[in-house]
Amino acid sequence: MSESKPTYSGYLLVHFIGEQPDGEQVYFSYSENGLHWKDLNGGLPVLRSELGEKGARDPFIVRSPKEGKFYLVATDLRIASGKGWGAAVEEGSRDIIVWESADLVNWSEPWPVTVGVEGAGCVWAPEAIYDQAADEFLVFWASATQEPQESARKHKIYSSRTKDFRTFRPAEKYIERDNHIIDTTIIEAGGKYYRYSKDETTKNIRVEEGVSLDKDAFHYVDAPVLEAIMGVEGPEIFKLNGREEWCLIVDRYAEGKGYLPLLTSDLGSGEFRVLEDNEFDLGRNKKRHGGVLPITFEESSLLLQAFGDGHQVLPGQFADPDLAKFGERYYLYPTTDGFTGWSGTQFHVFSSDDLKLWKDEGVILDLATDDVPWAVSSAWAPCIASKDGRYFYYFCGKKPDGESAIGVAVADAPAGPFTAQPEPLITMGQLQRLGIVMGQAIDPSIYAEDDGKVYLLFGNSHAAIVELGADMITVVEDTMRNLEGLHDFREAVTVLKRDGLYHFTWSCDDTGSEDYHVNYGTAEQLYGPVTYQYTVLSKNKDKDMLGTAHHSIMMDKDTGKYWIAYHRFVTPLTRFNDYKGIHRETCIDPLSFGGNGLMQPVKL
Repeated sequence: MSESKPTYSGYLLVHFIGEQPDGEQVYFSYSENGLHWKDLNGGLPVLRSELGEKGARDPFIVRSPKEGKFYLVATDLRIASGKGWGAAVEEGSRDIIVWESADLVNWSEPWPVTVGVEGAGCVWAPEAIYDQAADEFLVFWASATQEPQESARKHKIYSSRTKDFRTFRPAEKYIERDNHIIDTTIIEAGGKYYRYSKDETTKNIRVEEGVSLDKDAFHYVDAPVLEAIMGVEGPEIFKLNGREEWCLIVDRYAEGKGYLPLLTSDLGSGEFRVLEDNEFDLGRNKKRHGGVLPITFEESSLLLQAFGDGHQVLPGQFADPDLAKFGERYYLYPTTDGFTGWSGTQFHVFSSDDLKLWKDEGVILDLATDDVPWAVSSAWAPCIASKDGRYFYYFCGKKPDGESAIGVAVADAPAGPFTAQPEPLITMGQLQRLGIVMGQAIDPSIYAEDDGKVYLLFGNSHAAIVELGADMITVVEDTMRNLEGLHDFREAVTVLKRDGLYHFTWSCDDTGSEDYHVNYGTAEQLYGPVTYQYTVLSKNKDKDMLGTAHHSIMMDKDTGKYWIAYHRFVTPLTRFNDYKGIHRETCIDPLSFGGNGLMQPVKL
C-alpha cells in the first residue's frame, strides 16, 4: 500500500490539567499555528478512563500512517485519589490505557494493556513512534524498577513493539542513566531520530540524536539553553507546519505554569529559543503533560464541528463569507485572510453537506497569476449566483493603479473551474460617470427578484444597487442607484424578500473594531428607501466574539431555515498582537424572524 503524506494545517494537543477532580482525564485543545491554543469541548474532558486507577495522565496521540487510524495512550494514574506519589512510584499500575479512533472525534471504549515488566512500580508517560522500516510502533514509557544489583528503585525507560496496540512484545529496557529518567519523547527528521527525556534528579531535559530507533543508536547532544531550564518535565516536540522549524514544549510543573514553548530550526544543533510570554497562549485550562499531533484541514474541521464553540466553521483565517446552497450541498465563498493591508490574492471555495463539516475544494482564482487579467491584489469579499446551470462569481480586486473594482468569473460547477471576464464589472470611473456616490467599489451581494431579474448590491461608505444583464456578466447602467436609509452604513449590504417585505442588512463601524456589527432595516420597495430597525448581529465579549459582521444570509429552500455567515476576530484573541482587522475567522449561526415578521437579533 503506497503512502501519501498529508498536508497539515493545524494541531491537536491532548493533555490533562492537574490533580483536581476531573483534571486527570484527557482534554483536547486546537491550534492553527502551534503556539496559541483553543480549549475544545468547553474546557471539559473529551475522554475519560474508569479503568484501573480511574485516571488518564500524560496522554499521547499518534497517527497510524497505513490504517488511517489514531491511537491515544495514557498513564493509568490518578493522584487525586489520595494514594500519594509514594504509592504511585512503588506500587502503581503496570498498565497503559489505549483508545482508538478513525477521525479524532469518535473514539473506542478504552482498553488496558499490561506492558510493565514484572515488579515494576509504575508505568508512566507512554508514547509511541511509527517505525517505518519495521512497519510497527515503538512504544516506550518510564518504570521504576529495582534490579538485583540495585539497592533501590530507579526510573528507567522501557519499550515494546506493537502493530495494533493490543498485542505487545515483551518489554525491554530502552534507556538507563546514572540518574532517574522519565518522560521521553522522540521525533524523526531528515532520517535521524531525536530523543528528549527528563533527568529526574536534575529536573531538566536532555537531548540525544540517533540514526535509528535502536536503543544503542543515540548519542548526547549539548543543548545549554534547554538544560538551563529547571523544574520541567513532559517534553513534547513537533514540527511546525509549512516550515523547517520545530517547537519543543516543556511542562513547568515546579512553577505550576503548564507548558513553555521553545523553537529551533536545527534539531541536531541543540540550540533553542525560549518564547516570551506574549508569543504564545495556552488557553484557559492549564496544559499539563500531553502530546501534539499535526492535523489536516478536514481533521481540523471535524474537531471544530464536534468540540468547538458552535460558531466557527472554517479552520484558519477567512472572512467576508458568502453562503449558498446548490443541489444538496452547501458552499462557502470567503476572503482568504491574514495578510497585511488585506493584500491576499487567493479565493477558496468550501463545501459541506451539513453546514458544519467543511471541505476545502481549492482555489477558485488567484489574482497574483493571470487568472484575472485586470486585477493584481486584494482578493476581497466575493459572492455567488447561479442561472441556467451556470455559476457566476462576483469578487473584488485591485487594479494596477491601486483602485478597487468588482469583477465576475463564470463556471459550470459551484467549485469551478472559474474563468474571469477580462474587464471588471464595476469600476470607480463608471460610478463617477453615473453620479453614484461611493468610497470604494467593493463588497458585492446578489439578489434575485421574483420576476427573474437579478440585482447586484455593493458599496463602501455608500451603498448602491444595479440590475444585472440577462447574461449575468454585464450591468444595466440606467438602473444603478444609491440606496438611502442604511443607518451608519459602512459596507457589505445584503437584501432578502420575505412576505412581500424587503429585509436589508449591512455592516457598520470598521472591520478592525471590536464593535464591527450588522444593522437591519426594511423597505416596501427593492430600491428603498430603507427604514432602519435595529442591530441584528453584534459582539459578545463574554465569549470573546468580537468584530462580528460582514455577513451573508441564506434561506435553505429545503428546510425553510435561515442562516447567517459572518466573520469575527481570530480566537484566542491573544493570538495576534497586530491589527486584528486582518485576522478573522468564519462563523455560521441560525437566523430567525419574529411574530411581527421582523428579523430577530442573533444570539451569540
